[in-house]
Amino acid sequence: MGSIREEYDFVIVGAGPSGSVLASGLARTSKKPSVLLIEAGSVNDNVEYTVPADRFSLAFSQPSLNWGYKTAPQTHLKGQEVDYSRGKGLGGSSAINFSCWILGSSDDYDAWADMTGDDAWKWDGKDGVKERIKKITTYHTEVREEHRKFIDPKPEGYHGTSGPLHLSYADPWEKGLENVFIAAEEVGMPLNKDVLEVNSGNPIGMGMGAGCMYAGARTTAAVFLKDPPSNLTIMTDAPIHKVIVDESKTAKGILTINGRQIYANKEVILSAGALNTPQLLLLSGIGPRSELEKHNIPVIHEMSQIGQNLQDHSFVGSTLILKEGTNDRMIHEGDVEGVKKLREQHAIDKSGVLNSMYCSTPMGFFKSDAILNSEEFKSLDKAEQERINGATVPHFEIATHIPPLYLGDYELKPNDAYLCALAFIMNPQATGSVTLRSADPSANPIIQPNLANHPFDRRVIIEALREMWKLLEAPVLKKDTVQMVGVPKGRSDEEIWDYASGCLASSWHMCSTVKMGKPDDTTASTDTDFRLRGIKNLRVVDLSVMPFLVSNHTQSTAYLVGQTAVEKMMKEYGLEESV
Repeated sequence: MGSIREEYDFVIVGAGPSGSVLASGLARTSKKPSVLLIEAGSVNDNVEYTVPADRFSLAFSQPSLNWGYKTAPQTHLKGQEVDYSRGKGLGGSSAINFSCWILGSSDDYDAWADMTGDDAWKWDGKDGVKERIKKITTYHTEVREEHRKFIDPKPEGYHGTSGPLHLSYADPWEKGLENVFIAAEEVGMPLNKDVLEVNSGNPIGMGMGAGCMYAGARTTAAVFLKDPPSNLTIMTDAPIHKVIVDESKTAKGILTINGRQIYANKEVILSAGALNTPQLLLLSGIGPRSELEKHNIPVIHEMSQIGQNLQDHSFVGSTLILKEGTNDRMIHEGDVEGVKKLREQHAIDKSGVLNSMYCSTPMGFFKSDAILNSEEFKSLDKAEQERINGATVPHFEIATHIPPLYLGDYELKPNDAYLCALAFIMNPQATGSVTLRSADPSANPIIQPNLANHPFDRRVIIEALREMWKLLEAPVLKKDTVQMVGVPKGRSDEEIWDYASGCLASSWHMCSTVKMGKPDDTTASTDTDFRLRGIKNLRVVDLSVMPFLVSNHTQSTAYLVGQTAVEKMMKEYGLEESV
């Protein structure tokens, strides 16, 4: 993808959503600075990786696309080493995640602005988040008329119409999917009725965001790197050892694992994600002194918070075994030859069932009086209580039409139909860390997320599961239910937590390990312009910088972070947008 030079104006590490948007945005300005985007993984341009129906399985079927991380044993979760998949290659985690596009709560972004003292993170306003995210996407709002009583995405107001990333809704919906919305109404759960648009800044209620797919193909951050200008160099299969920092604490470039030195005339920018960015900083001698000295890494700059404050969403689920014919999933899952033919058809013209099966995920975001009235909520500090009580801030999420992740001891039969649902913890209070396993840059970091290891988080998952089961027992679903599996023996707090602690999983929404904040925030490592404190010419532009985990599916925020950095750096360096 272009000749490799040893010196560039900007060197960006990591080709996920943030890094890809940033590299493309800087390179396409009229002043044409030289930009290197360097990525540990490969190009990943195999069309087989873009089949929409594979969005739940690709991370596991193609190990070359996945760093394949596991957490440290979670002793409070019965010793689980939780899967912590991270994307590797162009597109980063947008190439292996579940392709959901959920922006989240406007109140969360306003809180981000308050925590950093920067109105760029506010939801509203001509330069706010709502307007900035439109530059990222082309949001196709076509939905069949019979489904618009459940979701009604508007082409105007909330969505981009000319951004590189195309989003759309599956057509048709899977058989029986509309019953989830009917079930919600039957048990008194709201639909997202204010605007019938879950991505309006108010996600409360059962809704469904668009998926990262269009015209029969998955869409990823790699689209920002298509047809790169001559001043953008993209280097793949080049894992990084560390940032080169001189005695004046100025970032000068990067050192690859194979010993290649590449220099930055202006800046080095780390966009390697909330796990790999702190790992690279630690390997560079930037971080807690005790951690660096433990691995005999010279201390370049002591920063106690590097790799700390790790936050993540987590979930637990259950599955309905439904009467034969209720939906069509097992017809396809159990028919090897039939699926082979579907793949052959899709490879020819990108048509067929593989554009709809597994491609629609109802997602509801809800509040809970039981949570607000709990002792666990009342024990939080007042500022956090107020944030969680914001009008558009959900307490938990319920998503359905997931693969059969939660079956307990049940084994699916060829003629079964099923519906799997997940309950997610929003606003987690548990925090964890990313530390080094050794000074070897090829060694995986030690990831200790402490998932749900806080009384409030446990209260949320207990109440969220109760609400999820209420939804699954609604009359419209109950009439076709044979049994519910993947459930505790009873529904007391103790029984629910005993079940949940044995199967709780990560949503892969890790963030906040190099968080941004105001100058007097002792927990922050970067300023609101992404500059790492105490090191000149070094920025962090990825989900590491989030001051807290917002209530969404975070890939949309990763794109937003990249676009925000583009606009801030264009202004700082006097770059103009290319015409």
